[in-house]
Amino acid sequence: MFSQLRPAMQQFVTILHTLFIPNIAQRLVCWFCVLIVCMTFSTRTIYAQLLDTAQLNALETFTSLDDAVKNADKVQKLDLSGLQMEEFPAKIDKLVNLRVLLLDANRIKSIPSTINKLTKLQVLSVKSNLLEIFPREVTKLTSLQTLNLGQNQIPALPSDLGLLLELQTLNLQSNTLTSLPPDIGKLGKLSVLDVSNNQLSSLPTELGQATALEYLDASRNRISAIGAEIASWTKLKVFALEGNQLKTLPAELGKLTALQRLELSTNQIEAIGSEIGALTQLQVLRLVGNALTALPIEIGKLTSLVQFDLNSNPLAALPKEIGNLVNLQILELGSCKLAEVPPTLGNLTRLEKLSLNGNQLTTMPPEIGKLVNLQRLTLNGNQITMLPPDIGNLTKLQSLNISNNRLTTLPPDIGKVVNLQMLNATRNQIASLPPDMSKLANLQKFHIADNKLTSLPGGMSDLTDLQEINLARNKELTRLPDMLRLSRLKKLDILETKVSKNDIGLLIKLLPNTEIKYSDQQ
Repeated sequence: MFSQLRPAMQQFVTILHTLFIPNIAQRLVCWFCVLIVCMTFSTRTIYAQLLDTAQLNALETFTSLDDAVKNADKVQKLDLSGLQMEEFPAKIDKLVNLRVLLLDANRIKSIPSTINKLTKLQVLSVKSNLLEIFPREVTKLTSLQTLNLGQNQIPALPSDLGLLLELQTLNLQSNTLTSLPPDIGKLGKLSVLDVSNNQLSSLPTELGQATALEYLDASRNRISAIGAEIASWTKLKVFALEGNQLKTLPAELGKLTALQRLELSTNQIEAIGSEIGALTQLQVLRLVGNALTALPIEIGKLTSLVQFDLNSNPLAALPKEIGNLVNLQILELGSCKLAEVPPTLGNLTRLEKLSLNGNQLTTMPPEIGKLVNLQRLTLNGNQITMLPPDIGNLTKLQSLNISNNRLTTLPPDIGKVVNLQMLNATRNQIASLPPDMSKLANLQKFHIADNKLTSLPGGMSDLTDLQEINLARNKELTRLPDMLRLSRLKKLDILETKVSKNDIGLLIKLLPNTEIKYSDQQ
């Protein structure tokens, strides 16, 4: 910058002498004022030279270094990715007008100091290489807006990282970083920071100064605490901290009112504070595999939530306010030690996927029938003895898993679930099936092994879309319906049943393209 200012400053010196300003102090004041003006003008000139994303994408891409060197003055974008190069190409420094340099998926171990000649470079990507040190010279590339050094072996960052004042995107994921320099807080335009899959034990407090942040991924590190400095990230939309060692969350989390996605899975979080209710723009909240024993009633204020994942938390109960999440489409509550679900769950009429597997449920509330948009319902691994007839209202349901429960029968209304494609009722105590099963015209997979069936409804021969039937270990099963029309059947498992050898032989002839499993003793 100062090299560009020098002519203007020298010209001003001439003007000073021409005007015969005698007072040294006055000269210095004038000198300082003009210096500020010149710097402002020069800075604006430099900024004006930067191309926006659309312009960068529209640049002609050269993929041959030789061709690029032949057109050195013309080349602005060079992509040498995936060429298994072991060294940084020395000729690149001749491409002084280069704005985009892509060297991904090579075997480069270092970047030479000559890279600082590429003063117009705005995008530099050297991900998936073998870099063992952050190239210090990169901090001199003051036009740089995107820097991707992910998937290397970099253990540390330079202390003067803050010189990259134009930097907007910094990707350092999958390296061996143990800390971030305080200087990172000086990156006033930084909006995207990915430091996932490193060995960070904390984030520097100075990072709170990076108030332009919109996306921060620090997943899969060793971070044990997040400080109050996050309060300044008022533009943050995505905050990912999964796979760390967090036990608590700061109250300042409630200041992140622009947040749309919060990833906190696989930590050791014991409680969520009432401040969560301030995140009214939140669309995705994932808390899988923590130590939560309860949810605050303020959770009901997250009315923009589309996906809520709480699998593997010892919750035991849900607040009735969960019924306020009327825009929810995916709700994951597997392995949460739930003994019941609140009737207000029926308010979630936009729900498409509901997982309640691995809990302690003995029944389902009739309000389940209000979930008219549900496509996937997972109830396996509970103690359910009966399904409510209201389940017949779930006409959009495609997948129903009720295995590993204590069911003795299925309600006749199951036949109303006309879009059902997969039904898994394995390991129950079901002795008979309702005739209306024959109305499940779209059923493709029917697994009902390890039950107490003695026969199947005759109408099941009309289910011509069936591709898999598993009847194994229904030890009293002696009779099967006519399967001649099941031409799409690929797998039939009748292991450890009492289906006779004659019937098995007939099945083999009728279904030559079907894999049939049976016991030699049958």
